[in-house]
Amino acid sequence: MEPKKRILLIEDDPNTQALYSEVLQGSGFEVKVASDGEEGLAEARKGGFTLILLDIMLPKLDGLGVLTALKAESPATPNGPIIVLTNLSDEVLSKQAIDSGAKGYLIKSDIHTGDFVSKLNAFLTP
Repeated sequence: MEPKKRILLIEDDPNTQALYSEVLQGSGFEVKVASDGEEGLAEARKGGFTLILLDIMLPKLDGLGVLTALKAESPATPNGPIIVLTNLSDEVLSKQAIDSGAKGYLIKSDIHTGDFVSKLNAFLTP
C-alpha cells in the first residue's frame, strides 16, 4: 500500500487551517499544520513532505522569508514542491515567490474547495 502523501500547511488563520486540513484529510492526505513562519520553517527542515502550502502573510517570519531560508540551504531539504497559497494577488510578489523557489502561486479567493485537491495534485504529477 502506498504511504499517505504528507502536506505541510503553513497558515496562521485558524479557520483557513481547519478548512484546508479537513479537505486534504478527506482526500487521503496526512496534514501537519504550522501557525507561523518560524514553526513552518522548522517543520519543513525536518523534510519528508510531499507538498508544502505556504501563506505569505505570517507572524514571526513571512512566507518569502521561509522560501529564502529553504532555498539557501545546501543540500536542499528533501520535500516536494512549495505552493504559495495567499490572498495577495500581486504579480511582483508572485514573481518574487517563484524566483525564491515556489513552484506555484494560488490565490485563496480564486480556489473553490472542490477544485483545491485537483489543483494540488497537478503539482504532484511529474
